[in-house]
Amino acid sequence: MFDPNQYALVDFGAGRKLERFGEVLVDRPSPAAHGVALANPGRWAEASARYDADGGGRGHWNNHDGPAGSPDGSWAVRHGDTRLLLQLSASGNIGLFPEQAPNWDWIGEQVVRVRNHLDVDRPRVLNLFGYTGAASLAAAAAGAEVSHVDASAPTVAWARNNAKASGLAELPVRWLVEDAMKFVRRERRRQNRYHGIIVDPPTYGHGPKGRAFKFKEHLTELLSQCGELLGATSPSVYDAGQFVVFSCHAPGFGPQDARTALTAAVPDRSGARITSRPLVLHALDGRELPAGVSVRWSCPAR
Repeated sequence: MFDPNQYALVDFGAGRKLERFGEVLVDRPSPAAHGVALANPGRWAEASARYDADGGGRGHWNNHDGPAGSPDGSWAVRHGDTRLLLQLSASGNIGLFPEQAPNWDWIGEQVVRVRNHLDVDRPRVLNLFGYTGAASLAAAAAGAEVSHVDASAPTVAWARNNAKASGLAELPVRWLVEDAMKFVRRERRRQNRYHGIIVDPPTYGHGPKGRAFKFKEHLTELLSQCGELLGATSPSVYDAGQFVVFSCHAPGFGPQDARTALTAAVPDRSGARITSRPLVLHALDGRELPAGVSVRWSCPAR
């Protein structure tokens, strides 16, 4: 979880959320907050920056004080061993999804478990749609060798900068600007295997050469390919001690849907555990704001 000094959901409602990242208060749209009343209307005027969507996936920021006081408008928060650089982007994102913090912690725990029980120096972990690298760095800091895959070159550069800012640039992470579907197909043909896979696909996205990823159309194949990279159809030395975390934010796709999709793809291992849950952000007043779904699968070492 995030240290409350580093992140807090201050309030939400009326289709928006008010979040504090470090010392910076950010006001952004939140579809999950429609039809909900604000709990603390007086706090919203304190926002350092407000994002308003213009449609078509773009919008603009209204900066009140300048979010960080730095020349490029960036600032940072810490989580565990990582220092995550934040910036106001044209899409309304700032460089991290705080609801994923429990998954980052779990990933680190799984890497340690694999190392301890399988006597593996550096477990191999694949992070698909890796964004700015928080999950990759959590795995690498725990002792994994990571392949970080994202279709956006600027986003991969951002992830590399997070590694440098965290003092983790020398860890064994391959930073790959690559189409996720193309990458997993190639890895399957090469019969490469992984101890752990992290996959957080968008509802809709594009690869480096414009190839579209459509969640409903491509999810089954994507997860099936991931299952094969765990050895679902060809047993190997990677059979024990593996893990997967699958998360998404697709509208109408709930925890049971995600669990069913992943169960159909992962290897049938004796003693394996699978759990699904909604991703949520906890407001200061105790309310929960839905933020997607997550499924975790882990296989104990023999």
